[in-house]
Amino acid sequence: MRLIRCLSDFKGTPNGVALAIGNFDGFHKGHQAVIECMKEKARKLDLVPAVMIFEPQPLEFFSKDKSPARLYSLRDKLQALEVAGVKIVFCMKFNAAFAALSAREYVIDLLYKKLQVKSVTVGSLFNFGEGGKYTIDDLKKLGSEVGMEASAIDGVLLNHERISSTKIREYLFHGQLDLAKEALGRYYSMSGIVVHGNQIGRNLGFPTANVNINRRISPLRGVYAVKVLSKVSLYDGMANVGYRPTVVAGQNKALLEVNLFNFKQDLYGESIRVFFISKIRDEVKFSNIEVLQEQLLADKEKAKEILAKHSNEEF
Repeated sequence: MRLIRCLSDFKGTPNGVALAIGNFDGFHKGHQAVIECMKEKARKLDLVPAVMIFEPQPLEFFSKDKSPARLYSLRDKLQALEVAGVKIVFCMKFNAAFAALSAREYVIDLLYKKLQVKSVTVGSLFNFGEGGKYTIDDLKKLGSEVGMEASAIDGVLLNHERISSTKIREYLFHGQLDLAKEALGRYYSMSGIVVHGNQIGRNLGFPTANVNINRRISPLRGVYAVKVLSKVSLYDGMANVGYRPTVVAGQNKALLEVNLFNFKQDLYGESIRVFFISKIRDEVKFSNIEVLQEQLLADKEKAKEILAKHSNEEF
C-alpha cells in the first residue's frame, strides 16, 4: 500500500482511482462496508482501490483540545486499510484552506483532476467543503459533469443503532468491550513501541512493558485483561491505561502499561499489539503503595480467570 501525503508525489494510475472518503477512525463495520463497496467498483471498472483520510481529523481541527479521543492511531488505521486491500491512501492535511474548499474545487479540481478519481464511495452522513454544507447530492451532481460516479451506503446497525466511532467510544468508556468487539468485528486493540519507563511496576513486583501510544487522552481508562501480540508470540496479561494517580502526581498524558504473565524477555524497541478482552476495574488512587500491590495481585488473578476462557485462536 502506498501512502501519499504530498499530492505532487502522485503521478497517476493507468485507468484511474476508485475512492472511499472518511476518517475511518477505528475501522468499524460501517467503515468496512464502505471499503468493500469501493473495492467492488474498483474491480468492475478496473480502477485502483484508494482511500482519502485527513490529518488532523476534521473534528480535531475544529474542536482543538476538546476533540474526543481517537480510537485508532494513524499507524493502526493505515495497517487496517492495508489489510482490507486498499492500494493507495491519500492523507490530506486538514487545515483552514482545505476546510474552505468550494464543492467544485473539492470534486472537480481535487478529486477528478488531481487524484484521477472515477468512482467515489462514502457513508450516507458524508459532508464536505466550506462549512461542511455539501452532501452526497452535490458530489453526484458535480461528478456527473465529468463522468465520475458517486454513491453513499447506509450505515450498519447494531442493536437497532447505527455503528459509529462515537458509539464505540461510549462502549469503551463504559467497559462494554463485548459491544465494542461486535461493532468493530474484532477485539479493540492498540499498538505501539515498547519504551523505557521509570521501573515503578518492576519495583512493585509487576514489571510492565510501557507502550508509547502517543495520545494525550485515550478512549480507555482502567485495568483490563489483555492478550498481547509480539513479533514472536501471543501472551496473556493485564494492562493499565491511564495516568497512574497513586505513583505519579500530575501526569497529563495517557500511558499504556502491560504486565505479561510468565514472561521474562526484553521487548524494548519492539512493536506490540494489545487486545483488550475485558475491563477489570477503573483506575483509582490508592492510599499507599501496599494497598496498590494487594489490588494488583487481585487484578492478576481476575485477569487469569477471564483469559482462561479465551483461546489464542480467536486472535
